[in-house]
Amino acid sequence: MSDTIKTEAAKFPESFGLRGFPGQRFTINQRASYEYPFGSGNVMLYVYTEDGLAFSKGSPSELRREVTT
Repeated sequence: MSDTIKTEAAKFPESFGLRGFPGQRFTINQRASYEYPFGSGNVMLYVYTEDGLAFSKGSPSELRREVTT
């Protein structure tokens, strides 16, 4: 796992809501997330439900627009 993924994931709360899904909680799965191409700084973060199910993915800026606390 790249340091860029760790750095970007750390900018989000450990558990958060998403605007279109009230009452549900989500987490970022760093192991599923990736940097493309490696070393470029471009990151795709994978969002999972708190139950551990894969939900969606997005760039840090895309996710930030949707995160609620």
